[in-house]
Amino acid sequence: MFTKPELQIIGQTLTQKRAWIAKNIATADVNAKSELEQNLKTLDAVLQKITFELVGGSEKSTVNHYISEKAVSPIRQAALGRRQELTPMHIRVLLVDDDQLICDLVTAYLEAAGIYQVDYANDGQQGINMMYEANPIYDLVLCDWNMPSKSGLEVHSAMRAAERYLGTVFMLVTAVSEAKQIRSAIEDGVDDYVVKPIEQDKLIKKIARFFPHVNGSPSD
Repeated sequence: MFTKPELQIIGQTLTQKRAWIAKNIATADVNAKSELEQNLKTLDAVLQKITFELVGGSEKSTVNHYISEKAVSPIRQAALGRRQELTPMHIRVLLVDDDQLICDLVTAYLEAAGIYQVDYANDGQQGINMMYEANPIYDLVLCDWNMPSKSGLEVHSAMRAAERYLGTVFMLVTAVSEAKQIRSAIEDGVDDYVVKPIEQDKLIKKIARFFPHVNGSPSD
């Protein structure tokens, strides 16, 4: 059994997840929309049970319905623990970019750091399809911001809609340098970004922030 504080955190996380799905379901493609609708039904059922447990508990307990922006999803917590153990050779990467030269360059940087499991998608829609079909899932997604078919932000939205990808690291690879746009992407859940032209040391240091066994931890 969960304690009331634990149920509150779980409920807050699932409520945020439900709001995100409801906001994005209208723009999803047919396959993704079907999965999102099923996720909504599941979330509604779970949230109903959590509400019942919270309301039906001891009268001495006070239920706090405030949704903290700092609440961390249990799934992301589990992913964080897993990332602490992943060695470079076990990190699965999806690289989404319509520029083959960028793909080749980033692959060379990753291989130099010992990361060899790299798959490619030439546009956003292909990237989404590959994520949904992957088994096991990708640990890191490096995605161009501006692409045909689907943008990097749309790829990110589709990824987060799948529960099993809530803990996957998502980095935008972009020529966009305007602070307001980047800050907005981070607020939407993007984990980090890499500005073009891509520098090897900066890319690896950013990856090392999430995967400690990758050589290149930032000194600052």
